[in-house]
Parts: sequence; structure tokens; C-alpha cells
Amino acid sequence: TIKAKAYFMKFDLHCHSTCSDGTYAPTEVVQRAHAAGVNVLALTDHDTLAGIDEARAAATACGMQLINGVEISCEHTLSGGYGKNKSTKKIIHVLGLDFIDRDKMHATLQQLQDSRASRGQKITEKLSELLSLDYEELWQAVLDKAGGNPQGVGRAHIGQVLFERGDVKTVQKAFDKYLADNKPAYVAIDALSMAEGIELIHACGGKAVLAHPTRYHLSATRVRKLVEEFAGLGGDGCELPATSEPISTRRMVDRSIAANNLVASVGSDFHGSNMPWRRLGDVPVLTPDQQ
Repeated sequence: TIKAKAYFMKFDLHCHSTCSDGTYAPTEVVQRAHAAGVNVLALTDHDTLAGIDEARAAATACGMQLINGVEISCEHTLSGGYGKNKSTKKIIHVLGLDFIDRDKMHATLQQLQDSRASRGQKITEKLSELLSLDYEELWQAVLDKAGGNPQGVGRAHIGQVLFERGDVKTVQKAFDKYLADNKPAYVAIDALSMAEGIELIHACGGKAVLAHPTRYHLSATRVRKLVEEFAGLGGDGCELPATSEPISTRRMVDRSIAANNLVASVGSDFHGSNMPWRRLGDVPVLTPDQQ
């Protein structure tokens, strides 16, 4: 569809609502996209499909096309490099676009959400044993810190509770002593690998797109390697850098997309008032060979 219609249609295939970390409800995101002249929109909230039905109703009312979307957080270890930078483990964001099997996608993502909730409880259990504390009391304090949402519990909340209780001198000390990777209270998080994320999107009938490849604090060499590895795992497309990024960055990504036979994808990564510099419909222009 992109190839056939890119000449006269405006796409924005990456944006967020209050269903993840955006500041506007799905309906308002769609209305704002419509006002910005967007014809085809994908709402891609982080690891959830919760906003899609509301967004689709709003899109129908506006006469816009909404395609199913999600942004999945995947783990990936980049190899190569020298010395201490030989390999680096990163959370890479993969967009699932235009998938059909929403039930399968939702079930898998829900399982990951549930594992996040149980992870917080497992860490708290370990700490209550290590520090001889009452588990129920400690878990309640952690839960309060996370706004009552067990799925929202992160290690920072737990570190904050330990600091406020006086068990550690600083939040950082809580990490250094108990919570950091491989420390006594550490529990690994369940996350899809990048390969599994791509497989899931394909199994649901969608296209897998590497989101914002230049935003993972990687060197240019590593960005190119990431794009190459994504393509090697069966990825379909790669998002173009934001219009605010240097032209040299854009050219580097263009070359990587072409070299790996990927499709170019465009999205604003709009979040709302918390990131006002990202505007709906403000997406890079495709080069003639990307259309």
C-alpha cells in the first residue's frame, strides 16, 4: 500500500496514547492526526492493544484509515566491537503493523505484562528473606509506590521503598547491593527476543518494522549492524530517522535500508504534551526509490 499510495497519501505509522505513555486519549490522537492531514494512521502503544478499538471508531468518524499497530519492547544482544564493548544487550523497539490476529497478539503481550507483575513480587520475596522483613508489609509499600498497579512495579519503586525505610543510604545503594543484574534480589524480566518479536508479528499476519534505529545510543557502525541483524531475522521494514536528525544520519539509514532490502516506514512517534517537539504527521519524506 505504501508504494502505490505514497504519492498522494499522508502516513503516520508510529504514535502513542494514554493507553501507554502518551498524554492524549486514542480518540484525541486520531482527531489531531486528522487535523494534521494524516490519511493512514497506526496507533502503536507500548506492548498493548488497549486503544485500538476506540481509535478505530474515531478514525471511521473522521474518514481516516487506521491500521492495527503496537510497539513491542524486545531484548537483543548486538555482537561485534572491541574490548569491553564486545557485545551489548539492548531493549529494541519493534513495531507490529497491520496484523490481523489481535487475539494472539493480545494473549502474548498480556502474558509478558503478567510476568512483570510477578517479577516485582518475586524480588520483594527475596528481599524480605535477605533483610528479615515482613513480606506483606514490604509488598504493600512497593505497591503503594507504584500507584497500586502490580504490573507497573519496577526496581526503582522497590529501591525507593528500601531507601525510605532506611534499609539503604541511597536508592543507588539498593541497586548496588540487592537489585542490579545478578545481585542477591535480582529476578530476570520476561521479554521477547527481537527474533521472537518479529516471529509473533508475522504469526499474527503483520509486518515487523525496526523503530527509530538511531535512538538506542549506538555508534553508526552498530546502527548499521542492528539494521542488518533485524533484516537477517526476517524483519520487513525500518523506520526513517526523525526530520530533526541530521541529513547525514538519514542518508546512513537510507543506505542500510537499501542494502538489506527493507521497506522504509515513517512515523512521528508522537506522545503528546510530554514531548511537544514530536508532532503528528511530521514525518520524513520518502526518497523516490523508497516509494
